[in-house]
Amino acid sequence: MTALLIYIALALVFALGKVVLEKRLAPLDAADDQRRLGDLAFSMDCSVYDLFARAGAAWNFSKAKTDADFRDYVHSDRIPPYLHEFLQHEGHSGQQTYQELLYPGGRPPYL
Repeated sequence: MTALLIYIALALVFALGKVVLEKRLAPLDAADDQRRLGDLAFSMDCSVYDLFARAGAAWNFSKAKTDADFRDYVHSDRIPPYLHEFLQHEGHSGQQTYQELLYPGGRPPYL
């Protein structure tokens, strides 16, 4: 009888721990713009700076403007509107992203 209560208690602790960990790690599943930017750079085999240059060229912006926007991005993580539109337009071309390469299941393993 005591062993049965211990197993039930362990099962409850496991279930509660799993719920807590899933809620804690859930934000890792959401792809924000910075992560999408890094994934797109990885899949296109270029740097984030190159994506700024490509997006700026598509909008006929000068190199000085894209360089200034890139410096602003490095210091504040703000993505300019033209690059945000470039991210939505390019999207994922079905190529593997950096996180999918590291964690095939889509999220880092539990500790």
